[in-house]
Amino acid sequence: MALAPRPRCGGRSSLLHPGGGPEAVPGRGAQPPPPPPREKGAMSSAGSERQQPRGLIRDIELHVLECKVCFERFGSNPGRRPCGLPCGHAVCWPCAWALSRTGTGTGTAPGGQLECPFCRWSGPVSRAADCLPLLQLAELVSAAAAGAEPLRPREGPAELSSVFGGWGELLNPRGLAVCSHSGALAVVQDGEQWLRLLERGGGPLPGAGPGLSADQPPVYPLDVAVAGGGRLLAVTDAGDRSVKVFARGPGGRLQLLLTEGGFGLPWGLDSGSDPERLALTDWAQGSLLLLELQPPGGRVSLRRERVCHGLCHPREVAVSRQDGCIHVVEHPGPRGGGRRLKTFNSRGQLLRQVDGLGRSPGAGLGISGIAVDAQGNVLLADGDSGTVLRMGGPDKRQGRSLIERGLVRPVALAWADGHTLMVLDAGDHTLKVYTVH
Repeated sequence: MALAPRPRCGGRSSLLHPGGGPEAVPGRGAQPPPPPPREKGAMSSAGSERQQPRGLIRDIELHVLECKVCFERFGSNPGRRPCGLPCGHAVCWPCAWALSRTGTGTGTAPGGQLECPFCRWSGPVSRAADCLPLLQLAELVSAAAAGAEPLRPREGPAELSSVFGGWGELLNPRGLAVCSHSGALAVVQDGEQWLRLLERGGGPLPGAGPGLSADQPPVYPLDVAVAGGGRLLAVTDAGDRSVKVFARGPGGRLQLLLTEGGFGLPWGLDSGSDPERLALTDWAQGSLLLLELQPPGGRVSLRRERVCHGLCHPREVAVSRQDGCIHVVEHPGPRGGGRRLKTFNSRGQLLRQVDGLGRSPGAGLGISGIAVDAQGNVLLADGDSGTVLRMGGPDKRQGRSLIERGLVRPVALAWADGHTLMVLDAGDHTLKVYTVH
């Protein structure tokens, strides 16, 4: 039952072959507190005195004065003016017109329907108007930053290195997987373009653009995993409660190789060091299973092996490539308290159960994504607070903050080779890449 490495089948092409922004959360724009009084004779440098205002200006520029659709900064010129929507959100005018059903025009001429990309408010474009507070704030920040020294990125446990996606590129993304051989990415989401295959740098894989087609696509995909050494993609489908296995055929079209049913509600998927084995959670049956891909004679089949049962609505799952431990997140619901993290060895023995990670009693966890880094540390995304925590191995029960800012609603994590963490943010429909120190 252990997820130990096994020989890989050769002679077949890889499904995911090699390929390689600013933070996206609204800020609050609070006024900086007055500096503490200095004693007589105390020495200070101009740089240290400006450090706090400089940091505040940078936060405002990154968190407030950016359109969260195109990631361009607001400005006073006609193409960059902020457009305020009745729901309270703001985008730039070009994006507002692009999001409208007419998709044409400039200014504020009536006609056409506009849908907010964040809360789904819908109404006529004529109800949108210049957001004067943001416009005035942009002018003030530009004046305050004039002549200041260049702002450096803030150092921390994790640094944002790139952002790609956004509204129109990703639509309510839910599942994320990284190919350990090539570093390519697979994202499942809503809509007809239910699967996006991306190179490490964010561009689409050759032959896998937005128009990627598939035989019998999933009805409602929940999660995705790369298997078979990058040759296969496994997807959990809540529409017919099955696990589907795909391979790319001639012309880049996805070929459905297998539909495995008989589950209650299959949810989370992840692969460990064995490319032919997958860990699967069944939300309805409360079980954790191992699926073994068996391609006798070139035809794929699945063999099931139950690791444990009696779990309370398990969803997210991650397998450690270092020790084979399987980490599962339970969702007990409002009456059961916060979400729980459970760690099992490959024989189904419970090694750890964590409810609060040292937080205040009753605070609970809003775990919405999970991954394991190269050292076996568990990484947890908290969708309620927009943060990412890092824990140690199975003997640790305390978490430390890894990412505190820049995320809206993280829903999935994936660890790439080296020191790279991928975060799928459904709040602004983006995939964010962090370098972890």
